[in-house]
Amino acid sequence: MNGSVWIASYVILWVLVLVLAVAVVALLRQIGVLHARLHPLGANFAGEGPALESAAPPLGDVVYADAPLTLLTFTSPGCEVCKVLRPSLDALRRGYPEVQLREVDLESARPVFDAFNVRSTPYVVAVDRDGVVRGRGIVNSLEQIEELLEVSSA
Repeated sequence: MNGSVWIASYVILWVLVLVLAVAVVALLRQIGVLHARLHPLGANFAGEGPALESAAPPLGDVVYADAPLTLLTFTSPGCEVCKVLRPSLDALRRGYPEVQLREVDLESARPVFDAFNVRSTPYVVAVDRDGVVRGRGIVNSLEQIEELLEVSSA
């Protein structure tokens, strides 16, 4: 009787250790994601997006000279953060009428994603009227987009 209780507790202990190990690995994987998401312009260090101060790739339906600043927001249909961020884009249009805001969706504009070297969403690129990239990065909120606008306009 004593031996079977000992063996059962030993087996339960190892099962719990394995569950804990899986949970730790899952949490460690999220650290990088959270780090990039919480930092206001998190993707800048990852080498994603066009180089700052470089010429932005031309887009057929976007004329950069039409506005002092053009904000390209890259989104994808499966992105949960993008779904939450879309209403903020409408508020941004109302709050910054001088900024030309264009949403680029992965499903319909894969070549644009490739031209701008965007690999994750939501991602924003700010381009001035001369077609020069003034700012870029992953954004999760209206506040982060506004910070990008301030940095890009300076």
